[in-house]
Amino acid sequence: MMLHKVLGTVLLLGVLAGCTAPLRVCETDADCPGGGVCDPERKLCFSASAEGGACEPACASYQACTLSNVCVPRYTGLEVTPLGGTVVGAGPVSVQARLLVGTGFAENFPGTLNFSVVASDGGTGGTLGAVTASAGVYTTQWTPAGEGEFLLTAAHPEAGVPSTTVRLAVDTTGPAFVVFVPPADAGVSDGGTTYADPEPGFATAWRRDQVVPVEIRTNEPNLDPSTVMVTLRTDAGTAPAMSVTSFAESQSCDAGFCGLAQVNLWVPTFNAFRGPMNLEVQGADKVGNTGTSSGSVNVTRWKWRHDITGATITAAPVLGNTGVVYVGTTNGSDNDGQLLALSPSGRLLWSASGGAVVASPTVGNVQDGGTERIYVAHKKGSVIRVGFYDNSDGGFTAPCTDVNSGSVSVQSSLAFAQVSAASSSETVYGVYTGRGGGTLFAVRPDAESDPLFQCPIVPSVGDVSAPGTMLAAGNAVVFGTSSGALKSFALNSSGVWPAAAQWTQPLSPLKPTSLAAADGVVFGGGNDGSNSKLFEVPLSGVLAPTYFPTSAQMWNVSIGGLPGANAVVGLDTGKLFVLDAADGGALAIDTPGDIIKGAPVWGAGGYVYTAGAISGAIQARQPLENVAWQFEPGSLIEASMNLDCSRLSDGGVSSGMPGVLYAASRDGRVYALVVDSPGLNPSAPWPKYQHDSRNTGNPATPITSCP
Repeated sequence: MMLHKVLGTVLLLGVLAGCTAPLRVCETDADCPGGGVCDPERKLCFSASAEGGACEPACASYQACTLSNVCVPRYTGLEVTPLGGTVVGAGPVSVQARLLVGTGFAENFPGTLNFSVVASDGGTGGTLGAVTASAGVYTTQWTPAGEGEFLLTAAHPEAGVPSTTVRLAVDTTGPAFVVFVPPADAGVSDGGTTYADPEPGFATAWRRDQVVPVEIRTNEPNLDPSTVMVTLRTDAGTAPAMSVTSFAESQSCDAGFCGLAQVNLWVPTFNAFRGPMNLEVQGADKVGNTGTSSGSVNVTRWKWRHDITGATITAAPVLGNTGVVYVGTTNGSDNDGQLLALSPSGRLLWSASGGAVVASPTVGNVQDGGTERIYVAHKKGSVIRVGFYDNSDGGFTAPCTDVNSGSVSVQSSLAFAQVSAASSSETVYGVYTGRGGGTLFAVRPDAESDPLFQCPIVPSVGDVSAPGTMLAAGNAVVFGTSSGALKSFALNSSGVWPAAAQWTQPLSPLKPTSLAAADGVVFGGGNDGSNSKLFEVPLSGVLAPTYFPTSAQMWNVSIGGLPGANAVVGLDTGKLFVLDAADGGALAIDTPGDIIKGAPVWGAGGYVYTAGAISGAIQARQPLENVAWQFEPGSLIEASMNLDCSRLSDGGVSSGMPGVLYAASRDGRVYALVVDSPGLNPSAPWPKYQHDSRNTGNPATPITSCP
């Protein structure tokens, strides 16, 4: 009996010993397996779930008494947010501390925690608000004393443990940005072409059609790069903000952050030929402090100028199917000159000294192999040659017999059509003035080799003098004679001219200048001093002309404008005469001190471009009576201007880009200017001299479309 009792006692002690034996030696709770806790005094592990002993002396409220009668920490940690190392703003900043309870222990959360804050240098830390508590989470508001580093402490209200201190940085200043705009490399003048804007201060200006790589730099250590944006502004408009991308690692950067914004200069409205555009940079740091900076970029519409030595230009330049600019010149006496081919970038491709070019050339359709024909009438000495150039090599072909006469010339424009008479072939019309009472000719290179079919002529049609123009309509051609008549001829089914005109409408005493067509009606300007009139005649010729007096000599007409079409022509009295083609209403717009001889150019986007024959001023109008900007080249411009899309290096159309306006001055200079119209206005019935950029004078020719 006694032995059994002793054994029972021994066994009980063994069990108790097994319950209270330390698990292992430890330094922290992490050294204890199975969720055990480390007694910080004895450095021994005990079961964390063994709360419920009778500890003497009693444990502190932040401790738990285990079944082994040992006081151990009740809380496994005290987490404080913001975390150490966090950057915060000026405040108030929400501060939160969370007590983490060991597994199996009662929560026993205190009513509050003690919060304190000091500057890292020992200075004032700011103010703390009242503490609120909820299930072991304690919250207060901290208003920092200013910028700098601070030490924030959260502690159990009983002395000593547990407590946690975090180091926080306060940032109240927005980022400071430096904006750098590199100078543009306009290119070196070459072969007579000047690329840099000659205006002082604008030699390194960026063009309106370029993308500027704007550099943004800052030493803000807490920058949020995703917030950095660049906005381009002018006095007339603002472009959408653009994001900034960081420099690649391979690029040098002497600041904490270096970014690059690709700024499209053609986006905001810019009512100037040249001038500054403003750049605004804005960004924020990671705590929401914003910073701004500004810069500017000089912008010009100057693209290039090509100088032709000893040349006079009165004929309108013509554009090829891939944007090549063909310019005819004379020597001033109209008995010598050349044709030049300039690339859209201003490079001289070729030139041919075939003789004076007074009649504006025209360009045919794209041939097999991508070539095109440039149809020209030359006069060299007393010899007149009519034919075409092959754009691939500048070689000239003259299928027509030369005319040798000092009194004969081809003065007005040529007109182009694809005529089905005898065979479908390119057909170009013109008139030999001073030959046989005015001789109408057609050039048809693809017709039979017999000159009768390649170059059919008909005499006694009446002379056509500059700046007269011709219209091609179907198989017919319409032109006005210097004796005061409007006539139409059509090749017959064999491809030759009949002796008589299809129709004739007398205009006497008016002498037609240029012609344009809209909705089956021909509009023309007639010069007869103070009795000059604008007239309209049905393209069928079945009705007599209707006249609209202008009381002044007029020049080249074009038709455009919405909602109704307006025929617009320059007058010698320094006005633009505007006729509403729908209802016959008219108005005059002053062009003070200048005469608009070239046909106004109707561009996409509602712009109309004019050039002065007195001042040479090129003006962009929107609407017609308002001058948005102007450029004064210092040379008078008589020839009508041309307008094209922006072109790629291979001649393809560049999508979404501004257009290029080409102007040729009388003193032999060709200007390329960046304009806000991506090409001609496709809804205008007759948007420029001879209808389209190829100067075909044919309403069936599509207007160049710029995507």
